[in-house]
Amino acid sequence: MHRALIHLFIIKLILLPFTTNAQSFTDVLQNKNYDQLEKLFLKYEEIDSIKARKIISLYLDKAKFEQDTFKIARAYYHFYNVAKDHSKLSYTDSIINLTKHKQNKDFPARAYFRKAQFFLFEKRNIKKTLEHLNKAQKLAEKNKNTRLLYRIDYYLGIVRSEHLGEKQKAVEIFKKCANFYKSTPENNYPIRYLYTLHAIAETYIGLKQNDSATHYNTIGYQRASKSNDLNQLEMKTYFTLCEGINQYEQNRYLSAIDSITRALPKILEFKDKSNTIDSYFYLGKSYYELKNNEKSIYYLKKTDSILETLKSIPQYKHIKTYEYLKEYFKETGDLNNQNKYLDKLNSVLNNYLNDQIFISKKIKEDYDIPLLLEEKELLIKKLNQNNNAYIKGIFILGILLFLCAGLLYYQYKKKQRYRIRFENLISEGNKSSSQNKTITEAKTVVKNKELKVPEKHVTYILEKLVEFENEQGYLTVGLSAQSLADNMETNVKYLSLIINHYKNKSFTSYLNQLRIDYAVKELQENTMLRKFTIKAIANEFGYSTAETFSNAFYKQVKIKPSYYIKELSKVK
Repeated sequence: MHRALIHLFIIKLILLPFTTNAQSFTDVLQNKNYDQLEKLFLKYEEIDSIKARKIISLYLDKAKFEQDTFKIARAYYHFYNVAKDHSKLSYTDSIINLTKHKQNKDFPARAYFRKAQFFLFEKRNIKKTLEHLNKAQKLAEKNKNTRLLYRIDYYLGIVRSEHLGEKQKAVEIFKKCANFYKSTPENNYPIRYLYTLHAIAETYIGLKQNDSATHYNTIGYQRASKSNDLNQLEMKTYFTLCEGINQYEQNRYLSAIDSITRALPKILEFKDKSNTIDSYFYLGKSYYELKNNEKSIYYLKKTDSILETLKSIPQYKHIKTYEYLKEYFKETGDLNNQNKYLDKLNSVLNNYLNDQIFISKKIKEDYDIPLLLEEKELLIKKLNQNNNAYIKGIFILGILLFLCAGLLYYQYKKKQRYRIRFENLISEGNKSSSQNKTITEAKTVVKNKELKVPEKHVTYILEKLVEFENEQGYLTVGLSAQSLADNMETNVKYLSLIINHYKNKSFTSYLNQLRIDYAVKELQENTMLRKFTIKAIANEFGYSTAETFSNAFYKQVKIKPSYYIKELSKVK
């Protein structure tokens, strides 16, 4: 017992300094105002996440006590930066719920912007990235947040350049942003100016305008070198790496290796996974071109090891890693490793082909999918030639090929039917008589004893329906017969009877016809709308879910909206 008390006393003595320090740190924070707490948070955010969370928790408690909506939103915004991946979106969603009816210049626009960043960098989900960027852009425009609008433009440029293959448009966006940041040097704009110069240089490499890429790399490197700010000085590393990649694209492999090797130590120090992948990848490719297989395979394997840690599919250019490794092991006769990297190549290509945003045509141009499948089939034969399961595998493969052939034939016939329906839609000019019919009927109300609705109510409701259609009230999400009747100050029974009689359809069918007629016409005319997700498009036309919209669209025009949008892009 006595010994236990002595041990307890010693433990208290050991822990006392830590407890005292933690308590004194909390006491110091108590007297800080919002600005002081925020500055302290930004100071500790990168170096001590525990202290950073303690600071922003105190900020949040203070905001909740004072019931300051936008300070609460700002606290959640900062919590996002120190949160684990799985809980990041809970903070952005909290901001949106908190400020959707009470907005200011920053919120909820910045919450949608944060969500776009999350889906771009953490998940590489381009559809959701665009969806949230569009929402952020609308709110930033509405609340006149110029600074945020340029940040959104920058990320739209990134998506256009790296994921949609629209590099020339991306350059134009980046240059617009660069001009803004250069002419507005206050706040954090100098570093954003450097980021934008770097994005321009990278995009020019993609456009194979290598002299322009070198020009912007040089401007960026020189400007970063003149700064006393650590963040700006660090950008020298990224311009060096970018120029190394630019040298590779011009077949100057030794120069590429020199630049990338100089940049790599700092990239590793920054723990920048994305650019570490680029460094290893281009070193591997440079040594590959120089016929140095030992170093080439070394760096390509390092590239693959980091790609395996990603929670999303790799960038399109990095697919070459699997191709090079597959070919190397094919030449050396290592069937197991050849099969391993062929599997990885096929898996990633399949992910891209299933991605509705990514231009799958590009993959089909770069890779002969049937040949890869044939190679896979031959590999399976070699690996299993001494295996009794070989015959069973061939049998299963035959069944799969038969099923695939049947599926391909079904898809072919389906596409033929869709194409005919699409051409009919275009040739008909999307004629819809629903509005004209209502207007005519509103002018001449024919008495009908079976209708059992007073004549004055019939006239009144038909006039209201004309107004409802002309003002596009049918685009309201969640609209029902009851809510429409309430808006018209009539009863739902009369409204339903009149729609049934004069429209010869139920309220739901009437509403769907108006919405889909409008959707067909609007999608033809509004090219930007076609870039939205089906979910976002559904909301534009009054549907709460993508599935409901797709079903209603198919029921009326006999093709899916995704097919209609894709074919419109080809026509126009």
